[in-house]
Amino acid sequence: MAHPEGSSQGVRKLLADAREQNVPLTAEMCYLALEALTVHPEHLLREQVMKMMDDYWFEFTQSAKQNIALAMLREGQHELAMDKLTELLEGPKQVDLWVYDIFILEFGRMGFTDEVLRLLKKRKHAKGTDAPFRNIELMALDIFSQAFHHEGTKFLWGEVVKTEIHNPSNGTLENILATAARHGDTQLATQALAILSSRGKLSQHHHDAIIETYANAEDVEGAFTTLKLLQTTGWLEDEATTRPLYRALLKNKDLIDTAASAIETMHKESLVPLDVVMVTAEAMAKTRTSEAAMPLFRNAYTLSGRSPRFSNIGRLVQHSVKTETKYELAKMCYVELSKTKIPSQLATETQAIASSDSTSEKTSIQAAPPTAWLERQNVMVALDVIIPVCAEAGDFELAFKLIGYAKAAVPHSGRRPDSTSWRFSEWVEPFVKMALDAEDPRVWDIVDELDQGADGPALMIRKELQKRRIQKRAGQRGAW
Repeated sequence: MAHPEGSSQGVRKLLADAREQNVPLTAEMCYLALEALTVHPEHLLREQVMKMMDDYWFEFTQSAKQNIALAMLREGQHELAMDKLTELLEGPKQVDLWVYDIFILEFGRMGFTDEVLRLLKKRKHAKGTDAPFRNIELMALDIFSQAFHHEGTKFLWGEVVKTEIHNPSNGTLENILATAARHGDTQLATQALAILSSRGKLSQHHHDAIIETYANAEDVEGAFTTLKLLQTTGWLEDEATTRPLYRALLKNKDLIDTAASAIETMHKESLVPLDVVMVTAEAMAKTRTSEAAMPLFRNAYTLSGRSPRFSNIGRLVQHSVKTETKYELAKMCYVELSKTKIPSQLATETQAIASSDSTSEKTSIQAAPPTAWLERQNVMVALDVIIPVCAEAGDFELAFKLIGYAKAAVPHSGRRPDSTSWRFSEWVEPFVKMALDAEDPRVWDIVDELDQGADGPALMIRKELQKRRIQKRAGQRGAW
C-alpha cells in the first residue's frame, strides 16, 4: 500500500473490501494503512484508521505514532506534526533517525529555522548518529545562512566547518558572512572571510560586510582599523562602505566621541582614511549640527592627507545652522567642483564661440557637463542652499559661478542640453530677489530666462518685477 505508485484511494478500497468480505481487521492492517498514508496522505482516511484502532483497542506502537506524525507533516499540518513529534521525543522510546531527517528537511524547506535548529541539536545527541547526518547539517547551514539565522548558522559553523568535515560552497560562505555582518559577529565574519580569501580574490562587497560587522558590533576601533588596512593594501573604498558605521553612530550617539578619540589615536601613528574622518564628522553634524563638526572637518586634510569630497561637504551643508558656516562650506564646494573640470554653462558657451571663430589645433573644447555625475553627487541639494547664502553674504561673484554648475546639474530627463528646467530650482527665487536688491546687472540675464512662457518661474519673476515697479513709483511720489 505504501508503494509510490499507490494512492489513498487504494488504501480506502482495500479496507472496504476486507469489511465486505468479512475479513477480520487486524492491528497489522492498520499499521500498514498508516504507513501508506505517510506516502499518500489523506487526513480523513487517517482519522478513520486511528478511530478503528481505538475501537479495536489496538496498540499505537512507536512506529505507528511516527507514521501519524509523518502523515500530518505530509498533509501540511506542520504545527500538529511538530506537537506529535515533540510528544514522541519526550517519550521513553527512541525516535528513528530518519524521522528526524525528514522533519529537518521539510521544516527547512518551509523556513521554520527555529524548529530546525531544535531538531538538529536533538538529532546530534541521538543514539546512532551517522555520517549522512553531516550532509543534512551542511544543507541546514545553507538554509540558516540564507535566512540570516545567527544562532543556527553559528551552531553549524562549529559543527561542520571548523571541524573540517565539509567545505561549504562560496555562495554559502557569502551568506554566512552576510549573517555575521547583520548580527555583529566579528569572529564568525573573519573566519568566513579567511576561507573565502584562501579560495581566491576578494571583492568589495566582502570588505563592506566586514565593516558592517564591526559597525553592528559597535566596535568603532575595529571598523576604523579595517578601513585603514583596506586603504594600505590598495583598496579604493566606496562611501557606501561606511554607511553601516554611520547608522551605528546615529543609533548610539556615545560612539561619536569614541570615534573622534580613535581618530586622534590613529593619527599619531599614520594618516587616517578620509572616510573614517568623514563618517565621524557627518554623524556629528547630524546629531549636533555642522557647527560642532567643523573643527574635525577643517582638519580632514591634516588627518588624512586628502580633501573632503563634494558629497561630504554637501552633507554638512544640509545640517548647518549658521550662515557663516554655510558660506564657508560654499567656498569649499566651489573648490571641489572646479577640480572636476566640469565647466559652468557660461564657460561652455564661451568655449563654443571660441571654437567657431578659431581653427587653431591648440584650442581645447570641454565636452558638455556630465550630468550623470552631477546627479550622482546630489549637487542640487547643496547648491539650493549655498547659492542664496553666497548672495546673502554679498559674494555674488561666487554665487554666479555656482549658478553655472547649478544649471548643468539639473537632470535633463532626455531634454535638449540647453534645457531650462533649472528655472524650477529652489535657489532661484531667493537669489534673484537678493541680486535685484543689490542691483547686480548680471541678474538680468537670469531674469530674461525666467520671464518666458506662463509657468511658475515666469509668473514668479513677473510678480516680483511688478512689485518692485509699484514700490519704485510709490517712492517717487513720496519724494514729491
